[in-house]
Amino acid sequence: MPDRVLVGCANFQVSMSSYFSTHGFVEINRTFYVLPRQETLKRWVRMAPPGFVFSVKASRKLTHDGAMNLGTDLARQGLKETVLAASTLQARYLLLQTPPSFGPERLEAVRAVIQDLKQKLNSRISYEPRGPSWEGHGDELANSLQGLASVVVDPFRQKEVHWEVFHYFRLHGLGERAYVYSYSTEEIKRLKDMLKGLEGEVVVVFNNTDAYKNSLQLMEELRREGIQLA
Repeated sequence: MPDRVLVGCANFQVSMSSYFSTHGFVEINRTFYVLPRQETLKRWVRMAPPGFVFSVKASRKLTHDGAMNLGTDLARQGLKETVLAASTLQARYLLLQTPPSFGPERLEAVRAVIQDLKQKLNSRISYEPRGPSWEGHGDELANSLQGLASVVVDPFRQKEVHWEVFHYFRLHGLGERAYVYSYSTEEIKRLKDMLKGLEGEVVVVFNNTDAYKNSLQLMEELRREGIQLA
């Protein structure tokens, strides 16, 4: 059984006051597109209840536009913005997501970025590779990220290949259109059963159109099992 499960949404989905009253965790995706003002980030921290957990998605300047190449000005700027957002929010987690065009041949670049981030932040780092080029490279990922980061998966679509102290799951829906989906009661129960068999800390992020509703449903299922939530 997990030590505890952090269930939340990608961004707040509803008003912050409503979200803070029902959830103990959120993944901030806005930081991927543009760095929010410092005043905004600090206001979120002030509004959050004690013990609330933030996760930050790294800037696309670092992961996409700069292709994780710290030899470029763009990637270095993205790294700087990511560190600023994560430190201001006191983020427990940091998500790195690369596009499908970024394949296993660039894994050393991922390692270099993660090692740099770990020198600057106390956040736990998760890495979400995307695209078919990563299929069959689970062992390579696990070996390369040993002691550095957990690998993000959608538990309905992929087998988990590597985790470091914590598991990080992101759910994007099961429909033909990405993100446009509402998980059924049976699917939520299946997810709960998957989580029950894990150890350590587990993070579950709903990134679908019915994220708020589905996250509440999962938390209720986990409470019935006596599993600790954030």
